[in-house]
Amino acid sequence: MSALRTLISAICIVAGALLIAWWAIASVIIDQIEDGEAVRGITERALESPAVTAALSAELSARTQEALAAQGVDVGGIGLDHELDAAIARAVGTEAFRATVLDQVEEAHGQVTDQLTDSLRTPAPLTVSVDLSDAVNARVDELGGAAAGVADVTVPPVTIEALDTAQFEQARTAYERTSWAQQWGLWSGLALLVFGLLMSHRRQWFLAKVLTVLGLLCVAFGGVVALLGPDTITTFMPGGVDGSLSTMWREVLTDEATPIVVERSLWIGGIALVAALVATLLGAALGGRRR
Repeated sequence: MSALRTLISAICIVAGALLIAWWAIASVIIDQIEDGEAVRGITERALESPAVTAALSAELSARTQEALAAQGVDVGGIGLDHELDAAIARAVGTEAFRATVLDQVEEAHGQVTDQLTDSLRTPAPLTVSVDLSDAVNARVDELGGAAAGVADVTVPPVTIEALDTAQFEQARTAYERTSWAQQWGLWSGLALLVFGLLMSHRRQWFLAKVLTVLGLLCVAFGGVVALLGPDTITTFMPGGVDGSLSTMWREVLTDEATPIVVERSLWIGGIALVAALVATLLGAALGGRRR
């Protein structure tokens, strides 16, 4: 019976420590999404795709022509449509334009949170709408002729597809699990540890065991990510490399959350290991007194 109780206690220690570690990491991930850092990173990677920039350039050019037409300037009629397309395409390829888009996207990060948490949303890509009127007006002035004399135009917001449907649906699933871990991971982990304590045959070493396991898990996780790169950890996530959690880590949070996750993991791991040493010394002292 004592062997069975020891086994159950050990399982509870490992499972509880894993849940607490997941809670600590989930908190960072949710914070990154809610403050806009994650969506900025998603969009930055999307803008590296020629297909995305081409679609953005075409939509922006079409909307600009419509805005100019509303002011009585027929760009096609005066033979400046190709020049406008070229000017917009050049703008989309500049770092200044990318910075403008990313700043706009970060300010509009609430759109992403809404799409992530909407349980009634039908499967669709992750899109973000941004207002690029200021960037467009600078390019219109370059055209010269009749276009140069018009007042600044207001271009309707353009839509950027940051993640395709499959990627975003996996990210939504992972977000639900991560949100659960943020809310309940700590309490679920503590509940398992309490149950493990009740089942433990030698309780004087229980706290030391818990802290040791938690410390080793956090240090190992932080060390692997820091030394081998964030993509390495996707191999060990539930569902494997192509699972929903791996997709969220790889596509959504790799660059943005990694330094914070590593720092938090190493800090928690280091503190836990030091506390484990103290608990071990106390356990040994108490054990010695009982003899």
